[in-house]
Amino acid sequence: MESCLVKKLSLHYEPVAVLLSNEKPEGALQSKEGKWSCIIPLFIAAAKGKISVFERKTTECPGGKVGLGFGQYPNYPDGIEYFLSVGKSDLFEGEGYKKNPELGGEFVNCLPITDIPYQYVIFKPLSQIDTTKEKPELIVFYVNTNQLSALTTLANYYRPGNENVMIPFGSGCQSIFLLPYAEAQKENPRAVVGLTDITVRPMLEADMLSFSVPYKMFLYMEENVEGSFLEKHLWHRVVTKMEKVNKV
Repeated sequence: MESCLVKKLSLHYEPVAVLLSNEKPEGALQSKEGKWSCIIPLFIAAAKGKISVFERKTTECPGGKVGLGFGQYPNYPDGIEYFLSVGKSDLFEGEGYKKNPELGGEFVNCLPITDIPYQYVIFKPLSQIDTTKEKPELIVFYVNTNQLSALTTLANYYRPGNENVMIPFGSGCQSIFLLPYAEAQKENPRAVVGLTDITVRPMLEADMLSFSVPYKMFLYMEENVEGSFLEKHLWHRVVTKMEKVNKV
């Protein structure tokens, strides 16, 4: 799939299309069953041009299962809310992301927990999508702060109001799938800025974040590139500056 938005943003990484399927793509990267792993490195691999696939039996991280729409935390209640906050004596250390277990539990209850009726979640580079055969659920951009600024501006360009983009607290995987997937079910969905999760920040380049949009919102954004700020001199100055930095 070709994208005029991708060209205007001067992206270094490919946008990642998220698909749901009961058919497993051949040759895709995947975590090994019985071995814990985070989904973020496989997301980065997709942004670099590889196809990644996830399924319940090979997604060993409990948070990853939730983030990919494979149901509720298996250790909730009396587990994850302590892990997010103060921990449990002699069992595990808390992350300190919530002040106490009560707030940790409240956070879990606010999540749009879902159990998707599909076997596989697929991360595929946008350029490899055949729109005559495939319809993504989401498009996830892996962007620097300049590109994030442009996407946020464009998401508000053609719609009323100034809150068409959200930055929720959550895990990395929740921010690139679970939360934007919930937005996709709404009549007027918002984009979701993510990868602010302190746990995954060491895996990322310092100035990179994600920007996830439901596929139908992505198509509207594509349609509204023409005539927008992306074709004007101020954005061209930003692109020129980014290109100079990349050459250093």
